[in-house]
Amino acid sequence: MKLIQMMWIILFAVCLGSCTDDKDKTSAPYDPSQPVEVTDFTPKSGGGNTRMVIYGNNFGTDPSIISVKIGGKEAIVVSSKGNSLYCLTPSLCFEGSVEVKVGEQFSKAHAKYEYEPQLVVSTLCGYLDEYGKGDIKSDAPFNDCGKIDYPSWFSFDPQDHTMLYLIQADDEPSHRKTMRILDLDKEWISTGISADQGARMRSISWTPEGYMMIACAKGDLKAKSNYLLIPGADRNFKEPSQQIQVTTGKGCQSSMVHPINGELYYTNFDTGSLRRYDYKTFGYNNNETNYETMFSIKNSFEFTINPHPTGDYIYLIGEEAHYILRSNYDHDAKRYTTPYVVCGKSGEAGYKDLAGSNARLNCPGQGTFVYNKKYEEDNKKDHYDFYFADRKNHCIRKLTPEGMVTTFAGRGSKNLNADANGYVDGEVLQDARFDYPYALAYDKETDTFYVGDVNNHRIRKIAWEQAPEETEKEEITE
Repeated sequence: MKLIQMMWIILFAVCLGSCTDDKDKTSAPYDPSQPVEVTDFTPKSGGGNTRMVIYGNNFGTDPSIISVKIGGKEAIVVSSKGNSLYCLTPSLCFEGSVEVKVGEQFSKAHAKYEYEPQLVVSTLCGYLDEYGKGDIKSDAPFNDCGKIDYPSWFSFDPQDHTMLYLIQADDEPSHRKTMRILDLDKEWISTGISADQGARMRSISWTPEGYMMIACAKGDLKAKSNYLLIPGADRNFKEPSQQIQVTTGKGCQSSMVHPINGELYYTNFDTGSLRRYDYKTFGYNNNETNYETMFSIKNSFEFTINPHPTGDYIYLIGEEAHYILRSNYDHDAKRYTTPYVVCGKSGEAGYKDLAGSNARLNCPGQGTFVYNKKYEEDNKKDHYDFYFADRKNHCIRKLTPEGMVTTFAGRGSKNLNADANGYVDGEVLQDARFDYPYALAYDKETDTFYVGDVNNHRIRKIAWEQAPEETEKEEITE
């Protein structure tokens, strides 16, 4: 953030010489024998890092003897021209008072700056040193947990939104990672179950009873492809009471338990197919003779399943094919129908914020549905937007029910360099940068996104700024 602020200061310095406002014409040095007076400021409202002009008398022309506080927080003074001075507003200056100190004299504006909370990216946990290295600590507080290795899939416990489970699935098949558990209430990360028998854990879904279903991939026809975790005492999935093999098969990249009927749907890498298996009818580990193929997706063998909260449809993210498909659910036949493209184009990577097949994605990762109150107020049929991590575009994108793709967060700090990736916290579009974001989760209780930022080895957070007393914010409806 400091580097970004310096860039704004340089831009300010370039622009000041051409300012022709009548209030800026007097450029006299500070006179200690005369009072300092603040008469006005503009703008009257905004967020942090807003360019503010403060008008008055006897500010002088030496920024080194001038201090500006807004809401009790120090602003960055850019320059002064006697009767006006230029500054950058600080973040989180909710109280809003505008105070100028020149030398030993103080003056305060009659009005207050109305601070508007911003949607910002911050760092929840994870650390790398100046050489890009860091240790991995299996159990540690967020502020001292070392680096986070390949965060690829998030899932909240549906019965406890403070417990966030993380799968670490490296692109390299020989790398087997353990599950991590983030306790958001205690601000603690711990290590859960390990990948066993050489399989990679790929995704987490939940049964209607609140049990955890894990999809895992291995190149063996008889390998475990889905297994169920029954929690231990106090709903403990770190040491589950039971681990039950549900299906076998080669290369299961993703699975889901239908939110209404509880049936298991899972992918098969070899055939690029979506399969249905009713394990409550046919029992555990009996899928090879009882599964049903819903459909196969040509040239898209690796895709993830993202169910709409109503169960009415699913989005299928073609991670290497650079597109998102939709398949509607036939409630009578208990089948998902032939999918069709909602955004992106198969085999064409790129970056374009457009609608439908005109949009371009580049290796999209995990996605999550987010309720939009405005859609319900407008009597729209679908009340949810879909947010997803776009890995090689280094950003988080939003897909509306109509198929419009826009960039929600990332690719900011354009004055820093020409790159899209990096590690910058701050306002979601103006400042923030990610580097290969993969995992994405949304907590509706706190209106907060969590991002697994792979190459930064960190868990990032997207949330509204809050005053110290505030506990609630409006839901995201943009």
